[in-house]
Amino acid sequence: MKKIFISLVSLLLFTSCVLHVYSFTSTNYNNDKISIKANLVDEQKENSPLNYIYIYDKRSNATEHHKIKILSPTIKIVSNGKEYVITPNSETIKVYKQGVVITDDFKAYIGKVQLDDGTIIDIPPLSFKKNVYVESYNPVTDTINAGARTKRLFNGTIDEYREWKNK
Repeated sequence: MKKIFISLVSLLLFTSCVLHVYSFTSTNYNNDKISIKANLVDEQKENSPLNYIYIYDKRSNATEHHKIKILSPTIKIVSNGKEYVITPNSETIKVYKQGVVITDDFKAYIGKVQLDDGTIIDIPPLSFKKNVYVESYNPVTDTINAGARTKRLFNGTIDEYREWKNK
């Protein structure tokens, strides 16, 4: 009975989990008024397709949401040499729901957007690369030692991660 108890305690203490979170990040655009995010259908799977592209007004906060209007009637996305035409929905460009499956790096041609204060921003063609964030954690020891929680192992592009992993 003592051996079983010791084995169980050892298993709990020395078991750690590694979490992978995948996302697409724009590599060539930065603006102080808007933020552009691209989310996956399942952020924990490397081959998960692009779900949507979201344009966010940086003035928004918990009590006041500022709207954005995409002025272009269609958005062009280019991935692996194929062109896709997507119809935007206000601040969101729902890619997956329109039947387009993109799992690799891509370019998005969004065009002009308008903030609710009337400001018009012309967004240049955006290049998106798939990134991965990897962290290690142990639920038991993280609970016991609250000051030494999760350990970030890697944050970068998929290609950089593959090189880092093979070292």
